[in-house]
Amino acid sequence: MSLDLWFTWRFFYSSTLLLSISLSLLPGCGGETGPKCHPVEGKIVYQNQPLAEAMVVFHPLTPPIEKTPQPVATTNAEGRFVMTTLRSGDGAPAGEYAITIELREPRLVGEEVVRDGPNLLPPKYASPAETPLRHKVVPGKNEVPDIRVE
Repeated sequence: MSLDLWFTWRFFYSSTLLLSISLSLLPGCGGETGPKCHPVEGKIVYQNQPLAEAMVVFHPLTPPIEKTPQPVATTNAEGRFVMTTLRSGDGAPAGEYAITIELREPRLVGEEVVRDGPNLLPPKYASPAETPLRHKVVPGKNEVPDIRVE
């Protein structure tokens, strides 16, 4: 093997090894900090219609072991939601939750419409202590039964 070929091979091998080690240290599945999240999705119906643009929040009934953001979602035009805790659509950690739902009145801010006005739903659905809605997240995919807001 010529000296040039040996140096080329050695450079390629060292670069590949360094890249492999670097990639293994990056966060990813199983390497992230924080709890394991499980996919959670569902649908909300209000007055027999899908509830669009509502904020859905899961409030843990027992305090989590480690500090974690609360799982949240916004319903789409069909009233469907997909919970997010750490990354978009990752779900929620296993456990039991009270579910709150709010639909804020829209208002125009400049040229943008924002939903930060008064809540348009019955107040009990906005309070973790008063909401009748509960769901237990288990390992694996979770489908919340259709939620009917009265």
